[in-house]
Amino acid sequence: MLLKFLNCTKLAHFITYRKLPASCHFIVSNIAMSRRSSSSDLLVKSVELFKDETTKKHFTSDYETQEMVFRRGFPFKMMITLSRELKATETVEFELRMGGRPMVHHGSLIRLPRIDPKPDEDNVGHNLLASVGDIITVEIHTSAKTTGVGQWLLAMRPYDGRRRLPLVSVTNDIIAIFNPWSKYDPVYLGNESWREEYVLNEQGLQFYGNARRIGQMDWYFGQFEAVVMKACLKLLESRAIRYRDHSDPVELSRHMSALVNSNDDAGVLIGNWSGDYEDGKSPGDWVGSVAILKQYLETGPVKYGQCWVFSGVLTTVLRCFGMPARSVTNFESAHDTDSNLAVDYRFDKSGKSLDNDDSIWNFHVWNDVWMAREDLPEGYGGWQALDATPQEVSDRKFQCGPMPLHAIKEGELGYNYDGLFIYAEVNGSKRYWQQTDTPDEWEDLGADTHSIGKNISTKALNGFTREDVTSQYKYKEGSKEEELSFKIARKFGKFEYIAKKETKPLVKFSTDLPEAVEFGKDINFTVKFENLTKSSQSIFLSAVGKTMQYNGSIVAQIMDQDFTATLPASKSHQFTISLPVSKYLGSVKENNSVKFFLMGGVTGTQSIAHQEVVDFTKPALKIEVPSSAKLGKPVKVKVSFTNPLSIALDGGVFTFEGAGVKDAVTKTVGKVKPKGLCSAEVSIQPRKLGIRRLIVGFSSKNLQGVQGSTEINVS
Repeated sequence: MLLKFLNCTKLAHFITYRKLPASCHFIVSNIAMSRRSSSSDLLVKSVELFKDETTKKHFTSDYETQEMVFRRGFPFKMMITLSRELKATETVEFELRMGGRPMVHHGSLIRLPRIDPKPDEDNVGHNLLASVGDIITVEIHTSAKTTGVGQWLLAMRPYDGRRRLPLVSVTNDIIAIFNPWSKYDPVYLGNESWREEYVLNEQGLQFYGNARRIGQMDWYFGQFEAVVMKACLKLLESRAIRYRDHSDPVELSRHMSALVNSNDDAGVLIGNWSGDYEDGKSPGDWVGSVAILKQYLETGPVKYGQCWVFSGVLTTVLRCFGMPARSVTNFESAHDTDSNLAVDYRFDKSGKSLDNDDSIWNFHVWNDVWMAREDLPEGYGGWQALDATPQEVSDRKFQCGPMPLHAIKEGELGYNYDGLFIYAEVNGSKRYWQQTDTPDEWEDLGADTHSIGKNISTKALNGFTREDVTSQYKYKEGSKEEELSFKIARKFGKFEYIAKKETKPLVKFSTDLPEAVEFGKDINFTVKFENLTKSSQSIFLSAVGKTMQYNGSIVAQIMDQDFTATLPASKSHQFTISLPVSKYLGSVKENNSVKFFLMGGVTGTQSIAHQEVVDFTKPALKIEVPSSAKLGKPVKVKVSFTNPLSIALDGGVFTFEGAGVKDAVTKTVGKVKPKGLCSAEVSIQPRKLGIRRLIVGFSSKNLQGVQGSTEINVS
């Protein structure tokens, strides 16, 4: 007994200073409340939570957890069977407890006195509905503002007159989440169709490609699956999160943007843009969040993720917690490392492009989360930009946001959080410089102020199409409003650029570079020069091609061609350029593309810089499923595609996820012959009713990022 007492004493000392896992809450609370009981003690024999009734009213019936998920601010009823009938002198009160040492001022202890709940008020307490014999029925009311999300222990505090009796555990099978249906909750969202999409929809889209060619792929969020909730509760155990942060959507969402990446807190995903994924899974192989969060629970940080994967997981986590959230893609997205609202491109004296620290991503995927901003002046609520991709440090962590879209649009970047970085992503400028004969001197070739932040996209409501939300982030390019916004934003950065005085050009050139080519085909295009003067001009063109990752990182230089010609007065001349497939095949994976850097003009007089990205189209998957399926019954799925390459595909694997399928299903197909047919057949068992989307992905050593989807009507 002494040993047990000492162990409990050590544990009590430990829990005073440590945040315990949710799985320990019930145990610790029982240790704190335990003592030898007698036949006269008031104990709890059983609890009926009316889970089906409550979850239907709380819009949480889709959660597959054993625990009951309730939305804060909505009451829930329970029937408690006691060890005996209450005495005439006895009363009971209730409280919610979290962690090993619950305290009111920490937000981990919520007292629930007996109340007469008032309509249209944020009630906190309990209402005794009935007391018959040893059974009491109570209704629990929690605040839509101050109740933290997470797993709680509900405890009962009996009183005999004024004498407090020992605290009694009632249940810890309850999980609180945010409530977009309650006008008292900062995440309140009054539009029903928006709630259906941004809170309750498990199926989504991610957009990729570039501003000239937008592609889309399905993503399974799966926020209601039991393993997802377990992973989210694990994230809440982070020591960086205070209990009071559980109730604040601003603080909690910011913490989650840090925890979905693993850079600081052993979070969910390890980012990798190297192209080497041998010891993990290629980012392009993921088709949903559930498999990632399941692996995180089992093994810790998951290898590997890139921006759309980070965003997909963050959407899942936020929706699981009840927060309205969406994944958003920004095309031509600037990564400004020096806070000058510009991305600088430099060329050497011969017109060859040089590497630089800043970059422009073909696309970048982050999140919007909906909330009031009670920490900011009025008018800055609504959608907030949030980013889990580890790019730059903010407050000593790789986290970004939340930042009001309204503030970004107006250039008001002094508000929390990370406004300057996000503003540059959607509204920065490109600047071009060429090295001169004088050391450390650069000739200003001009700036492009209208090409960054294009076609900002998210999934449309009630359909699998794209909605353009660019106007929510920025004013129309070239408008007076945009000019004013940029003028305001400059005050918060290091912007020092003064546009050079425009001179009349001698020539101009244009190109017919394709938006995309079929993977495995040559890239062919022309560059056309036009002489704008009445005298002949000696023209030049330097064309450099580099394979690059979608985030602007260069993989390899694969082409370098120079051209010259004499262009007669008022005439035009065309250069033809070809890049054979053999030049790019070895360095193009997943979302890699080829970027062409063009420098041309009049020799010794005029230089013009231009760059363009060419993407690759991947083969389409043919997916065959029955027109309808029965819940829980096996369904055969057939999938096939044709190898577009003249070489064999090695290590081919299909992945199937979504449609209420338990766990992701994989099917290895091995080697696929050149130009040959690749096919596979699997059996799945749908676990959810309704029209469900099945997402299928294919990956091999030579070909990645092939994806398709289909719908299954489950009855």
